Amino acid sequence: MNRSKALPFLPVLLLVAFSSSSCSGPKTSGGGGGTGNGSVAVTMVADTLPASPSLLTFQVTIASIKFTTSAGTSTTVNLSPALTVDLMRLQTDTVFLGLFPNIPAAQYVSATLFFSGNAKITFLNDSATATISLCPPNTVCPLSVPVSSTPVATVPFTVSQNAVTGIGIDLNLFNTVSISGTPANLVVNFNNANVLTAFTLPRPNSNLAAGQLDLIEDFTGVVSISNQSVTLAPAPVTGRGSLTATATSTTFYDPDPTGTRCPTGTTVLANCVSNNEVASMDVILKSDGTLAIQEIEPLLATAQDTVEGIVVSINPSSLAQQFTLVITNLIPAAQSSLIGSLHIGDALTVNLSNPVFPFLVDQKGLPVQTNFAGIFANFFNQTSTSAIHLGQVVAVHVTAPFTASFGSTIASTFADTITLRWSRFTATLQAPTSPAFNLASFPFYFGLPQGTILTVQTFPVALGTARVTNFDGVLDGSGLLTARPVAIRALFLENTTNSANPVFFAAKVRQH
Repeated sequence: MNRSKALPFLPVLLLVAFSSSSCSGPKTSGGGGGTGNGSVAVTMVADTLPASPSLLTFQVTIASIKFTTSAGTSTTVNLSPALTVDLMRLQTDTVFLGLFPNIPAAQYVSATLFFSGNAKITFLNDSATATISLCPPNTVCPLSVPVSSTPVATVPFTVSQNAVTGIGIDLNLFNTVSISGTPANLVVNFNNANVLTAFTLPRPNSNLAAGQLDLIEDFTGVVSISNQSVTLAPAPVTGRGSLTATATSTTFYDPDPTGTRCPTGTTVLANCVSNNEVASMDVILKSDGTLAIQEIEPLLATAQDTVEGIVVSINPSSLAQQFTLVITNLIPAAQSSLIGSLHIGDALTVNLSNPVFPFLVDQKGLPVQTNFAGIFANFFNQTSTSAIHLGQVVAVHVTAPFTASFGSTIASTFADTITLRWSRFTATLQAPTSPAFNLASFPFYFGLPQGTILTVQTFPVALGTARVTNFDGVLDGSGLLTARPVAIRALFLENTTNSANPVFFAAKVRQH
């Protein structure tokens, strides 16, 4: 277990340096040979966070998957190169591990994951008194933990000749992470009981249509187009691999946060995104194993130094001009990038440039500005950190001067563009209602007083309609269960008096 560089979780304190590393490489799939074969499509989610500490990023690298039959024979497929996954994104999102052909037709009983390298975690020590893994209370710290376990997910599924079978793997974070010992240490054990479960796709109670197995959402990267096929390539340092999908007659095209690219009403792929732009897309895994674009949205005209992360500190003595985030995604400039030393899980101090462009909001097609204009303005067109709140996820355009982390100082930069993006978190439901419901018990890094209750607005409409909230595990908010945690991916739009209602606008709601 290694620890280096920590950052106090307080609005105004001297921050000490913080860094981590990440595996990289695009994702491909492979499989065994033979006759009488079918294909297996595999996706992955995560659920049920530990009570403490508050996890911000949790990266693991998946090297291979073993499928075992009821007769005890097995087939192992390699992810080549290995795929790095941030499990914290998977509270609400789904990662596509691959379509694996040439799997012998048979009845199968389990899938086993093989990890490589270390698990890399960034966490907030939310204990009031205890130091955890050398991380002081109220401090954000990185942790690197060797992973040698091979968790098994029991799932009955049948592979038929010349057919595609879909399975989803669910990793339970509560059963994976614990605090033990004196002094206290953060322990990660993937061999604990009930770490993995699995299910056949499509999962019941979701707003998937017939012929759809799963939905991979908010996948971002640099665009490459071939006819109607779009490939998004994330930064290699993320290790997330590329994703390729095809536009269809039912693809939705949404404008970028500035409203200037892919304007409302666009119906042609070539009029929405172009090569070398940065875009986000939601992709449907279909029952035949192909990937179709459900929604695509340009984010940047070109790949430019952009860092996305969770706001963990706001400096009140900086004339509303400085905050700190923990990086969850990044896009480097194609040439002469300033951010080559940054990785997911690192901390970055952001100073607003003078002047700074008015803040933007990435609505991803949801009608937030149309239906809730006053709340939308809590962030949109603002120019100071008075509009920024702990727990928000923002994307910043990094400009010079940029200073890499050194010794006891974390990396810092100036930024001239701030865009609100999607907070992913799990909280406790107060009551099942639709289209809005209330949540409590938010992650500690939101900095909210105990007992705070906030409202989530959803947009449930008919299947196949654009600009909706996607549900997973339930059909809408009225089907949620108070006994189970609720995970959402939402825009967090709070005001300066912390009284906005609603405050979250959900693109995704998931309950396991």
